[in-house]
Amino acid sequence: MQKITDLEIIGYGNVLKESMLPSVVAPVFRRLDNRDVVIFPPYSFDGGFVLRETEGNQQDYSRLVDARQITRIENAIPAVAGHELWIDQNLHPQYEARARVTEKLRSIAFESIKRAKAALRERNFPETERFCGVALSADDRLVEPLAIKAAVARSKNEAPRERVMEKLASTMMTAEAFAVLVAGFVAELQPQQRPAFAGYRLASSPMSGIAAYRATELAEAA
Repeated sequence: MQKITDLEIIGYGNVLKESMLPSVVAPVFRRLDNRDVVIFPPYSFDGGFVLRETEGNQQDYSRLVDARQITRIENAIPAVAGHELWIDQNLHPQYEARARVTEKLRSIAFESIKRAKAALRERNFPETERFCGVALSADDRLVEPLAIKAAVARSKNEAPRERVMEKLASTMMTAEAFAVLVAGFVAELQPQQRPAFAGYRLASSPMSGIAAYRATELAEAA
């Protein structure tokens, strides 16, 4: 058991690709009183303490960095109880209070969904997929990005991929409800139907016939 304020963060326990950002990550800690002792995930937190930690040394740390199993943070960050480490879309580490992290990631997710919908309407599928990926990285409990990705898959006749999205959503929504959501996004991909009369033009204005009739009346009266 280690008191968290006796530690500093020198890395995190995975290597992220751009498509996995933003993401909350598990810190790799180093003891302040003995900088050769490194604490790797998995572990658990209890109040201001790290429990059931996996200890190694600086050599283990360097080996795992070189093997691309963990990522180095160049400038050590003092550890604080109740904080969470996350990596932003520029691959920069952010360390903030847990409630603040949740708020920021939710905001990123909702903005990304809005952009995904706009890209979907423009049939820009690469951008649609990219923004859905950002939203899911920020909050993997969201269903809308999965439904949008399923709509894209349906438009490309990629039935197996659509079924994958349905399965991922099944823990949060019934299949029937998900199908309705997907159908709504598919509808946005359909060309808008114009009213039947919209392209019809009269050979001449109805008023022209009345004008011609009035002209005949005047000529006969004269």
